Amino acid sequence: MRKIWVGIGLLVWVTGLLGAVPAAPVVQQSPRNLIWVIGDGMGPELMGFWMQGVRQGAISGYPQRTSALEQLLVSGSQGIFFTDTASTVVTDSAAAATQMASGERSVPGYIGLDAQGHSVPTLLEIAKQHGKAVGIISDTYVTDATPAGFTAHTASRRHKMEIARQQLALEPEVILGGGLKYFSTGENKDLLKQARQQGYQTVFDKKALQKVRGGKVLGLFDKKAMPMSVEMPLHPNLPSLALQTQKALEILEDSAHGFVLLVEAGKIDWAAHENDAGATLAEMRVLDQVLDVVRTYADTHPDTLLYLNADHDTGLGSFTYRVFSREEALHRSEQGEVLYDGDTSYASFDTYALLEKQRSSLYSLRKEITQWPAEKRTRQRLEKAFSRVLGYPLDMSSFQNLQDVSGLFVQLNQKYGIVWATQTHSSSLLLGVAYGPQQQLFGGVYHNTDILPKIKRAFGWGEN
Repeated sequence: MRKIWVGIGLLVWVTGLLGAVPAAPVVQQSPRNLIWVIGDGMGPELMGFWMQGVRQGAISGYPQRTSALEQLLVSGSQGIFFTDTASTVVTDSAAAATQMASGERSVPGYIGLDAQGHSVPTLLEIAKQHGKAVGIISDTYVTDATPAGFTAHTASRRHKMEIARQQLALEPEVILGGGLKYFSTGENKDLLKQARQQGYQTVFDKKALQKVRGGKVLGLFDKKAMPMSVEMPLHPNLPSLALQTQKALEILEDSAHGFVLLVEAGKIDWAAHENDAGATLAEMRVLDQVLDVVRTYADTHPDTLLYLNADHDTGLGSFTYRVFSREEALHRSEQGEVLYDGDTSYASFDTYALLEKQRSSLYSLRKEITQWPAEKRTRQRLEKAFSRVLGYPLDMSSFQNLQDVSGLFVQLNQKYGIVWATQTHSSSLLLGVAYGPQQQLFGGVYHNTDILPKIKRAFGWGEN
């Protein structure tokens, strides 16, 4: 509970701090386009985790020490919002997406249905009724809960075959991400053929996507989800989320009546579920790269409204300090660790440099180690496995109970000075930021069901 209040406190502090910064001039005309970026699982503590590392110069690639995320927060209009469902305090991605897309309360697991199980119109359906082109992008798979909540109607997020069929029936001009399996096997084995008959260009790698110049495109770049971002260097043939977004904008900007594009950075959630700080850092970098693309687009197309938020918080992870016993403090001091006030270890900004070295997700490492027989979980073998994944030599001499696999990863986070409150979702308030025409509508305190009415008001679609 304490960690939840810490997360909320950080959010309120960030919002209050940014409120003191002069906002960009408010543009009063209605937007022509909307780009909605969702960082799945991106609670305020993860936003702070990313921005703080960039600010202190510890994260590479930011010589000006300012992230695209921070730039957007400074120049946009910020609000905080609740995510509870019709019957639960904590939400899942399906209910969150449904509530954001429809403005109606739902329940966990439902896709495009209200709490009574009735189909409700979604933003993308409404946008098409107003003549706008629409697109969906996800670096998980396009039938996953978040994009599904904007494009389909079914009683379970697990109905991915049905969701794929409904997505093609909606006919977004752009569909990009993972999920080839759901368009090419079983009951959907002929779905790609159907897509081509509907006028879609089907592409399956970066090179093919780059060749697309216009028209409708269905890009499916992995059988299921795309790789975790720490592993993307092993897949040079796959397009980054930023590249997918850039290509989608090139395609959609020629639409006669404007467009609505939904972009999900979905694996922030996956990394945080695993309490994997290195993978989370990599996913936040991916989000930041997308924000750089869309902010640049919005600046050169002033009729474009940009909205960024999360669907829920995952993990409630944060740097903390640790107080050691006298004996432990003496031992650590002898090993060269810097302690303050004699017995307290505060997280160092050098930690970011270690996290950036990570080469694959801790999920795969946990799975590997779990399969080892107990007698093979020796310190030497564990150090070799962890070092291979983390990208630097890990000294595990202080780790306790090497047979407790879950405990090993907890101790790794403790070594970093990071504590996670949970491996699931929390009910933390979230931060939303709007940039562009009518951005002022998205300030204040609201509920995620209020987002669609705000968008309708911004576009002048009959909302008071």
